[in-house]
Formats: sequence, structure tokens, C-alpha cells
Amino acid sequence: MYYNSINNKLNIKNFISIFLNNIPKDKTLFFPFKIPKISKKYFSFLKNKSYIDFSFYISKYFIDYINDEKLYNILNNSYLKFNNEIIKLESLNDNYILNLNTGKTLAFKDIALVPLGFLLNFVSKIINKKIIIFCATSGDTGSAAINSFKNFNNIKLFTFFPFNMISDIQRKQITTIKRNNIHNISLIGNFDSAQFLIKKIFENLKLFKKNFLVSVNSINWFRIVLQTVYYCFSSLKLFKNNLINYYVPTGNFGNALSVYVAKKMGFPIGKIIVCNNDNYYIDNFLKYENIQNNFFKKTISPSIDITIPSNFIRIINVYKYKIKKLNEINSIFFSDKIYNRYIILSLEFFYLKYKKIYDPHTITSLTSLIKENLKFNNVVVSTAYPIKFFFSIKKIIPSIKLNFKFKKTFKLVESYKIFSLNYNLILNYVKKKI
Repeated sequence: MYYNSINNKLNIKNFISIFLNNIPKDKTLFFPFKIPKISKKYFSFLKNKSYIDFSFYISKYFIDYINDEKLYNILNNSYLKFNNEIIKLESLNDNYILNLNTGKTLAFKDIALVPLGFLLNFVSKIINKKIIIFCATSGDTGSAAINSFKNFNNIKLFTFFPFNMISDIQRKQITTIKRNNIHNISLIGNFDSAQFLIKKIFENLKLFKKNFLVSVNSINWFRIVLQTVYYCFSSLKLFKNNLINYYVPTGNFGNALSVYVAKKMGFPIGKIIVCNNDNYYIDNFLKYENIQNNFFKKTISPSIDITIPSNFIRIINVYKYKIKKLNEINSIFFSDKIYNRYIILSLEFFYLKYKKIYDPHTITSLTSLIKENLKFNNVVVSTAYPIKFFFSIKKIIPSIKLNFKFKKTFKLVESYKIFSLNYNLILNYVKKKI
């Protein structure tokens, strides 16, 4: 599999090159030179495979750096750490919920980041260098990255999270795991600020010649591959006669991009409905051909409180962003925006009607499902377990209780540094810790 810069088709790289370089010299992103197409005959071979085996066969199309045995072992060792099922499909009237919250940090990020930890550990031994990881997080990526990398001493992780803009439990999951290779930074800004700072660090790689720098945000292509797998797997499981539509709560667009890749591979996927909250950059573009950065708003669904979705540039570039091509984009993607006040009302509605509590991001997509009412098979993507947003939900549903496991978490001492958006100050701190 070969990749290139989305702005320079002649900048052709193999998997390990894009894995270790993160972003091209033209400061855009990498994308496959050609997305592999899978034949329908191969579907019958894949359909009855376990999730681990299925993940191996799909990943092989994109990852050519390591041999089959090692790749399989990485996936197998990773997913054995999950509690029960790696993904879980749940019926909802005539539709489905795809639960991706079965990992240790109770969010979908675990599915890609746990294998990424094993892969990075393997690569660091091959290149004989320490790997420095930078992670901007709007809540879930940070805790999943820490859980994945905490026991690998040849990996150092710096997480950047926006101060007072993630849930208390999300913050506790990030800041209470004590390891010498983990460093947490809370920025007086939002997720976009954190992402901008990390990009600036990567543009100055010469400052870190003795180490390899890697991003574990969704610009990391390995993450997109592992997320693509669960859309390939679930669409094949559910497919009968009609294509499967996916409702995806969308912040940085990595999860939605993964559905797109699965669709382009030939899996039975229909519409991809990307669901924004009050931070609706993508909805603006898809409906009104309007590219602009909206004023940032803090909402009850903090993991999608993102105004500049970095992965969306990959989709725009596929179609070379010409207005005449917008119809082609809209033949695949729908968009919806669910304002914060409606997310709150929907949380209460689903609890009163179905006695079910969903996290605010899943509720964003559930509300969209009710609004749009598309025909055929619809799947709402559930990205996190509701307990991660306990205090927000308790204001709406006072009767819910915190389980014992999370009560223990709140007694642990936190460790993190608070910084203003001062690039040089943060860079000096990072260099001292390396």
C-alpha cells in the first residue's frame, strides 16, 4: 500500500514512512494512493471471522511494514485486553446501536489506540530510538493513549487537554495514572488550540533529532485503519438486502472518515450522517458550501466540541474541492446539527421513554436518527459509556448513581500542569521532560 500527500500526488510513501513522519513537508495530511477494493466473493470468507481475525485481514491491505505473524500478534494481544466483545451491536426498534465503548477507558478510542501502543513499542525496538508521542485530546483520546502506552518505557507521552472543557471523569482518567513516561498538560484554550500547538511542534522536528515524534490523534493513519475495521465488520454482519447507514457523532472527523474508507473498499454502506453539536463546521460546509471557523461553544458533548476538524481536509481533497463536486460529496455524506438544548432534552426523553441512559455524543446521533428517519438499516454509533459524563447527566436525570469503581477514581491524586497558550514555554517544558 502506498500513500501520498493530499496536495502532492508525486510525494509517494510506504506505510512506515507516513507512520513515523505524521504530516508531509507541505504540512497537509497523508492519504492512500488508492483505496483497495474488496470483491464480494471475499465477503463470504470474511463474514464468519472473529473480530480479531477480521481486523487482521482488513489491516493487511494498509500495513505492509510488518509480517503477518507480527501484525496478528499485535491485534490479538491488544483485543484480549478487552472485557468481553470488542464491539457490540444492540437492537433499537428497527435500527441498531453500534457500541464501541467496551475497552478499559469506556470509549471508542481504545479500539485503535491499544493496538497502536503495541505497534509503537515494536517499531521503537526496530529503529532503536525512543518515541515521543503528542496527543491533543477533547476528552477520550488522552485517557485511551495513557492506558495504551503507560507500560512501555521506551515511549514518552505528552497529553494536551483544554482546561475546564472536558468532563471530570475524563480528566481523572487522564491525570490519575502515575508513570514516569506520562506527562499531562492542561491548556487555557480549547481542543483546536491544543491541536495547533502540536502541529507547530511537528513543524519543528529538527529540535528533536534524537527521537521520533508521533501523533496519536486521528491524523495518524493506523488509527483510521483500525477504526475502519469496525465499520467493515458491522456492515457485513447486518447486511441483508439494504445498505447500512451510519449516524456518527463528529468532532475531528476521524470516525466519519473511517466509515468513508470502509464504503470505498466496497462494504455495504449507504449514507454517512455526520452529527455536529453547536460547533457545526462540517454541517455548514455540506449544506451551504460555507468554509468558516465558527465561534467555539462549550456543550454537554465535549468530545465533539471542535471547530476545525482536521481530518475533513482528506475528504475535501479527494474531490479536489470544486463546487461542482459537492453533489458527489453529498451523495455519500449527510450532515445534521443538534443544538445543546436539544441534546439535553433528548437525554431526558430516552430515559423517560425507554429507561435508557446514553452518553451525550450518542444522544446527538440518536436525535438525528429520529429527525432524519432514513429508510432501511440505520446504525447509531455509540462512542462512549454514559458514566464518563456522569455529572452532566445527573443534572438532567438526578436519580442516576456513580458506581463504586468510579468513586475510587475520585479519591486518586491528580497530576498535571496548567499552561497558557505560550508555545515557547510549553516547548521548553517538553524538552526538559524528554
